[in-house]
Amino acid sequence: MPQILELPTSVKDVQTKSRVRIRMGPLLAAAHAFSAISIMFYLLIAILTDYEVTTHTKCTRLNVFPSLSAVAKSQYIGWRVTCVTTLPFGLLTGWLYFRYYRRTLPRQVRSFGYLVALFIFLMVITILLWGIYPNIDGDSTLHRAIAISLFVCGAILMAGSFLCHKYYICDGKESPEQLGDWLKRKLFVTYFASVPVTWLCYFLHEEFCFPFAYSVFGISEFVNICTVYLFMSFSNYFDFYNVHICHDQRLGFFLSEF
Repeated sequence: MPQILELPTSVKDVQTKSRVRIRMGPLLAAAHAFSAISIMFYLLIAILTDYEVTTHTKCTRLNVFPSLSAVAKSQYIGWRVTCVTTLPFGLLTGWLYFRYYRRTLPRQVRSFGYLVALFIFLMVITILLWGIYPNIDGDSTLHRAIAISLFVCGAILMAGSFLCHKYYICDGKESPEQLGDWLKRKLFVTYFASVPVTWLCYFLHEEFCFPFAYSVFGISEFVNICTVYLFMSFSNYFDFYNVHICHDQRLGFFLSEF
């Protein structure tokens, strides 16, 4: 006996029934901002509970501020948890930017956008590696490789996304997210102003044992990594504010923009 198909009798019969709708922009922004806040919290705890150990160096000069590696070693449990929990949000960010640049950039510069997304993945893997080995010494080869990788990934990520947004996505038009553009511009300038200070102070400390050089290096190091996380937080919030993860009874989970 042939099956009789029922036709829809109202608009509700053809509408998509979504049970889950998650806005990706605020979710990813909160996740990356949480990483920056966690790093600041671990710094405060390390200063309050383990100050002498975290500020000790081979140099005999006075040091008053711990480095990022010293804080990671002191608060290794929390540091490991933060780095591991960052992984899924970082991978999701990289995938969304790969999709975002494919849809918004002109064909001739689309490969550059893919490169920026690739360095997001590389930065996430580097942070995970640091979370797996938080107790490594600052002078070890692995730690130096992780530090260089984070600096390079942060520089390409911030410069690349800033240039793509300013010269290709906005295309000279006034952006409706003026606050977001202003915040990202300030973070962009802060990062590239602090990076030379970081490496200069590290060189002065290692070669000449310059007074307070390692303290300035530690401050600049924290400014660098927190700036990258905050830049990613604001970028995700404004770039993916209209992107949702939805769930439909027929289609399952899918991305939608509205």
